[in-house]
Amino acid sequence: MKAITNLVKGMMIVMVSLLIFSCSDGEDGAIGPAGQDGVNGVDGTNGTDGSNGADGVDGEGGPPGTANVIYSDWIATDFETNVPAETNEQLLTSFNFGEFNLNEDVILVYGRHEVNILVSEIKQLPYILASQNEYYGFEVSSFSGGSSLRIEVTTLDGGTNLFTFFDDFRYVIIPGGISASSSTASGGLESGSKSARDYTKMSYQEIKTLFNIPE
Repeated sequence: MKAITNLVKGMMIVMVSLLIFSCSDGEDGAIGPAGQDGVNGVDGTNGTDGSNGADGVDGEGGPPGTANVIYSDWIATDFETNVPAETNEQLLTSFNFGEFNLNEDVILVYGRHEVNILVSEIKQLPYILASQNEYYGFEVSSFSGGSSLRIEVTTLDGGTNLFTFFDDFRYVIIPGGISASSSTASGGLESGSKSARDYTKMSYQEIKTLFNIPE
Protein backbone atom coordinates (compact mmCIF):
# COMPACT_ATOMS: atom_id res chain seq x y z
CA MET A 1 0.00 0.00 0.00
CA LYS A 2 2.81 2.37 0.80
CA ALA A 3 4.36 1.59 -2.54
CA ILE A 4 1.14 2.64 -4.35
CA THR A 5 1.03 5.87 -2.43
CA ASN A 6 4.57 6.72 -3.38
CA LEU A 7 3.82 5.94 -7.02
CA VAL A 8 0.83 8.30 -7.01
CA LYS A 9 2.93 11.05 -5.45
CA GLY A 10 5.61 10.57 -8.05
CA MET A 11 3.09 10.80 -10.91
CA MET A 12 1.59 13.98 -9.46
CA ILE A 13 5.01 15.58 -9.22
CA VAL A 14 5.66 14.75 -12.88
CA MET A 15 2.30 16.21 -13.97
CA VAL A 16 2.84 19.41 -12.02
CA SER A 17 6.29 19.78 -13.54
CA LEU A 18 4.89 19.34 -17.06
CA LEU A 19 2.17 21.89 -16.34
CA ILE A 20 4.69 24.48 -15.09
CA PHE A 21 6.93 23.88 -18.08
CA SER A 22 4.10 24.35 -20.56
CA CYS A 23 3.07 27.72 -18.98
CA SER A 24 6.52 29.33 -18.95
CA ASP A 25 7.25 32.11 -21.48
CA GLY A 26 9.17 31.30 -24.61
CA GLU A 27 12.31 33.15 -25.58
CA ASP A 28 11.90 36.56 -27.33
CA GLY A 29 12.58 36.54 -31.04
CA ALA A 30 15.36 38.57 -32.67
CA ILE A 31 14.64 42.31 -33.40
CA GLY A 32 13.80 42.85 -37.03
CA PRO A 33 15.57 45.41 -39.26
CA ALA A 34 14.33 49.06 -39.18
CA GLY A 35 11.89 50.05 -41.95
CA GLN A 36 13.06 52.37 -44.76
CA ASP A 37 12.17 56.08 -44.40
CA GLY A 38 9.66 57.42 -46.95
CA VAL A 39 10.96 59.72 -49.69
CA ASN A 40 9.82 63.42 -49.41
CA GLY A 41 8.03 64.90 -52.42
CA VAL A 42 9.64 67.70 -54.49
CA ASP A 43 8.67 71.26 -53.41
CA GLY A 44 6.57 73.18 -55.96
CA THR A 45 7.88 76.40 -57.54
CA ASN A 46 6.62 79.79 -56.27
CA GLY A 47 4.07 81.59 -58.45
CA THR A 48 4.90 84.91 -60.19
CA ASP A 49 3.87 88.07 -58.29
CA GLY A 50 1.12 90.08 -59.98
CA SER A 51 1.91 93.60 -61.20
CA ASN A 52 0.63 96.61 -59.22
CA GLY A 53 -2.39 98.36 -60.73
CA ALA A 54 -2.14 101.99 -61.80
CA ASP A 55 -3.27 104.59 -59.25
CA GLY A 56 -6.62 106.22 -60.02
CA VAL A 57 -6.84 109.89 -60.91
CA ASP A 58 -7.75 112.18 -58.00
CA GLY A 59 -11.21 113.66 -58.34
CA GLU A 60 -11.77 117.40 -58.46
CA GLY A 61 -12.68 119.13 -55.24
CA GLY A 62 -16.39 119.83 -54.98
CA PRO A 63 -18.02 123.12 -54.02
CA PRO A 64 -18.75 123.91 -50.37
CA GLY A 65 -21.33 121.47 -49.07
CA THR A 66 -24.95 122.44 -48.69
CA ALA A 67 -24.55 122.03 -44.95
CA ASN A 68 -22.08 124.97 -45.00
CA VAL A 69 -24.19 127.27 -47.16
CA ILE A 70 -26.68 129.52 -45.39
CA TYR A 71 -29.84 130.58 -47.18
CA SER A 72 -33.02 132.30 -46.08
CA ASP A 73 -36.64 131.75 -46.92
CA TRP A 74 -38.30 134.35 -49.12
CA ILE A 75 -38.83 137.45 -46.97
CA ALA A 76 -41.79 139.66 -47.89
CA THR A 77 -41.07 143.25 -48.91
CA ASP A 78 -41.67 145.55 -45.96
CA PHE A 79 -39.89 148.88 -46.35
CA GLU A 80 -39.65 151.23 -43.41
CA THR A 81 -41.62 153.94 -45.22
CA ASN A 82 -44.93 153.00 -46.86
CA VAL A 83 -45.43 156.30 -48.67
CA PRO A 84 -43.65 157.55 -51.83
CA ALA A 85 -40.05 158.46 -51.04
CA GLU A 86 -36.74 159.13 -52.75
CA THR A 87 -35.01 156.40 -50.72
CA ASN A 88 -36.14 153.53 -48.54
CA GLU A 89 -34.72 150.49 -46.76
CA GLN A 90 -35.63 147.19 -45.12
CA LEU A 91 -33.75 145.08 -42.59
CA LEU A 92 -33.59 141.51 -43.86
CA THR A 93 -31.66 139.88 -41.01
CA SER A 94 -28.91 140.20 -38.42
CA PHE A 95 -26.00 137.78 -38.08
CA ASN A 96 -24.32 136.77 -34.84
CA PHE A 97 -20.55 136.76 -34.64
CA GLY A 98 -19.27 133.75 -36.60
CA GLU A 99 -22.35 133.32 -38.82
CA PHE A 100 -21.05 135.65 -41.52
CA ASN A 101 -17.47 136.73 -42.28
CA LEU A 102 -17.53 139.99 -44.17
CA ASN A 103 -13.95 139.52 -45.39
CA GLU A 104 -14.21 135.95 -46.68
CA ASP A 105 -17.79 134.88 -47.33
CA VAL A 106 -19.88 135.59 -50.41
CA ILE A 107 -23.36 136.97 -49.88
CA LEU A 108 -25.88 136.92 -52.73
CA VAL A 109 -29.21 138.75 -52.49
CA TYR A 110 -32.17 138.16 -54.80
CA GLY A 111 -35.51 139.88 -55.38
CA ARG A 112 -38.56 138.04 -56.70
CA HIS A 113 -41.21 139.72 -58.88
CA GLU A 114 -44.46 137.91 -59.57
CA VAL A 115 -45.39 138.35 -63.23
CA ASN A 116 -48.57 136.30 -62.86
CA ILE A 117 -49.86 133.43 -60.75
CA LEU A 118 -47.68 130.95 -62.66
CA VAL A 119 -44.57 132.97 -63.52
CA SER A 120 -42.08 134.84 -61.33
CA GLU A 121 -38.88 136.67 -62.22
CA ILE A 122 -35.90 136.45 -59.88
CA LYS A 123 -33.23 139.13 -60.14
CA GLN A 124 -29.90 139.36 -58.37
CA LEU A 125 -29.24 142.62 -56.55
CA PRO A 126 -28.01 145.20 -57.31
CA TYR A 127 -30.72 145.67 -59.91
CA ILE A 128 -31.86 148.72 -61.88
CA LEU A 129 -35.51 148.98 -62.87
CA ALA A 130 -35.02 151.48 -65.66
CA SER A 131 -38.72 151.78 -66.51
CA GLN A 132 -39.41 153.28 -63.07
CA ASN A 133 -36.00 154.87 -62.42
CA GLU A 134 -35.46 152.64 -59.39
CA TYR A 135 -32.25 151.16 -58.02
CA TYR A 136 -32.30 148.13 -55.67
CA GLY A 137 -29.15 147.31 -53.72
CA PHE A 138 -28.10 145.93 -50.33
CA GLU A 139 -25.72 146.77 -47.52
CA VAL A 140 -23.92 144.66 -44.91
CA SER A 141 -23.08 146.65 -41.79
CA SER A 142 -20.94 145.43 -38.92
CA PHE A 143 -21.65 146.14 -35.28
CA SER A 144 -20.27 144.88 -31.99
CA GLY A 145 -20.86 141.12 -31.94
CA GLY A 146 -22.35 140.73 -35.41
CA SER A 147 -23.60 142.35 -38.62
CA SER A 148 -26.85 143.25 -40.37
CA LEU A 149 -28.14 142.89 -43.92
CA ARG A 150 -30.40 145.59 -45.35
CA ILE A 151 -32.12 146.20 -48.67
CA GLU A 152 -31.60 149.81 -49.78
CA VAL A 153 -33.44 151.45 -52.67
CA THR A 154 -33.38 154.84 -54.31
CA THR A 155 -34.79 156.66 -57.32
CA LEU A 156 -32.44 157.52 -60.16
CA ASP A 157 -34.08 160.82 -61.06
CA GLY A 158 -34.57 162.31 -57.59
CA GLY A 159 -38.31 161.62 -57.65
CA THR A 160 -40.38 159.70 -55.11
CA ASN A 161 -41.56 156.11 -55.56
CA LEU A 162 -43.16 153.32 -53.53
CA PHE A 163 -40.64 150.69 -54.72
CA THR A 164 -43.20 147.94 -55.22
CA PHE A 165 -41.50 146.01 -58.02
CA PHE A 166 -40.20 143.13 -55.85
CA ASP A 167 -42.62 141.08 -53.77
CA ASP A 168 -39.96 139.45 -51.57
CA PHE A 169 -36.22 138.93 -51.08
CA ARG A 170 -33.86 136.13 -50.04
CA TYR A 171 -30.14 135.82 -49.40
CA VAL A 172 -27.53 133.06 -49.81
CA ILE A 173 -24.20 132.99 -47.95
CA ILE A 174 -21.35 130.89 -49.39
CA PRO A 175 -18.50 130.53 -46.86
CA GLY A 176 -14.93 131.24 -47.85
CA GLY A 177 -15.53 132.36 -51.43
CA ILE A 178 -15.14 135.77 -53.04
CA SER A 179 -13.96 138.52 -50.74
CA ALA A 180 -16.99 140.58 -49.81
CA SER A 181 -15.03 143.14 -47.81
CA SER A 182 -16.26 146.01 -49.99
CA SER A 183 -19.94 145.08 -50.00
CA THR A 184 -21.72 148.40 -49.51
CA ALA A 185 -25.04 150.06 -50.08
CA SER A 186 -24.52 149.56 -53.79
CA GLY A 187 -24.74 145.82 -53.22
CA GLY A 188 -21.66 145.29 -55.36
CA LEU A 189 -18.18 143.81 -54.93
CA GLU A 190 -14.95 145.70 -55.35
CA SER A 191 -13.36 145.07 -58.74
CA GLY A 192 -10.14 143.98 -57.05
CA SER A 193 -11.80 141.08 -55.21
CA LYS A 194 -10.22 137.70 -56.01
CA SER A 195 -11.87 134.30 -56.16
CA ALA A 196 -11.37 130.93 -57.82
CA ARG A 197 -15.03 131.10 -58.80
CA ASP A 198 -17.17 134.21 -59.09
CA TYR A 199 -20.59 133.16 -57.84
CA THR A 200 -21.99 136.62 -58.61
CA LYS A 201 -21.71 135.76 -62.31
CA MET A 202 -23.94 132.70 -61.94
CA SER A 203 -27.71 132.75 -62.35
CA TYR A 204 -30.07 132.14 -59.44
CA GLN A 205 -30.99 128.74 -60.91
CA GLU A 206 -27.31 127.76 -61.18
CA ILE A 207 -26.71 128.68 -57.53
CA LYS A 208 -29.81 126.74 -56.46
CA THR A 209 -28.68 123.64 -58.36
CA LEU A 210 -25.05 123.86 -57.29
CA PHE A 211 -25.85 123.99 -53.57
CA ASN A 212 -29.14 122.04 -53.54
CA ILE A 213 -31.08 125.00 -52.22
CA PRO A 214 -34.84 124.34 -51.99
CA GLU A 215 -37.28 126.88 -53.30
